[in-house]
Amino acid sequence: MLARTTAFQQRTHGKDMTTSLTRDALAYPLFPPGFWRRIVLYPGGHSSIGGWIGAALEDDMHRFHIRIDHVEGRIAAVAARAMRHPWSACPGAAGFIAGDLTGELLADVARRDPSQHCTHLYDLAILAAAHAGDTAPTRYDMKVADRVEDRTTATLAENEVEKLRWQLVGTAIAGTDRNLRQLSGWKQELPPREAEWTTLLRRAVFVSGARQYRAPSLAETATMNRGRMGVCYNYQMPQAETSTRTPDWHRDFSETGHEPLADLDAEGEFRAMGEQA
Repeated sequence: MLARTTAFQQRTHGKDMTTSLTRDALAYPLFPPGFWRRIVLYPGGHSSIGGWIGAALEDDMHRFHIRIDHVEGRIAAVAARAMRHPWSACPGAAGFIAGDLTGELLADVARRDPSQHCTHLYDLAILAAAHAGDTAPTRYDMKVADRVEDRTTATLAENEVEKLRWQLVGTAIAGTDRNLRQLSGWKQELPPREAEWTTLLRRAVFVSGARQYRAPSLAETATMNRGRMGVCYNYQMPQAETSTRTPDWHRDFSETGHEPLADLDAEGEFRAMGEQA
């Protein structure tokens, strides 16, 4: 099976793994190269009745910012920005989420229909709403190594402290009976913070596959990808009819020396967005 030099052997520094195939320790690629997603939460303006929280997300394919102002547990205003995105319709999701969430309870943000929203902007809104009462910034870094023979290693760090490390075969977590496609069946077994980390890392794992995605031509519209229709804001009608691939939307943070959100001035950005809301 491994008589020839494989990508697996190359990723393990040329060592021959044919004897015993100690896969549990060696067969799971490590980052880099791979997918890197960073999320920053930045709370501000706290008072006895409310405040605001800003959140930013960046990875290989996306960059979104959102600010949620809240009073007595209810959303008073939302401002959102699509900074980098794969489809031309994606910026419209910023105005849509602002209109959909304004006036709603923070506790109800996760109860909206996710298929109507930009997946990544909506995930960011759910996380920001859950942390609306925070008093200090938080940074999450999710890293997923490029797969070899459908195996990978995925990690999540909070404020530079690793919290999760998964070895994955497909979507199955090695050494457990858990599968990421069946998260709803075992998420309730986890403490709240671990459940949050698991949700964040699971999304990063699923999005990481886009690193191997061959993008369509800039002339093709979203409607030509029939298997995706209805899954998110971009693939809803009528915007899918005219949404085309955005030029220069992809970045690689794993081997370039650049980090996601490295240029984010959180205080300045989210205060400015408060003027927009």
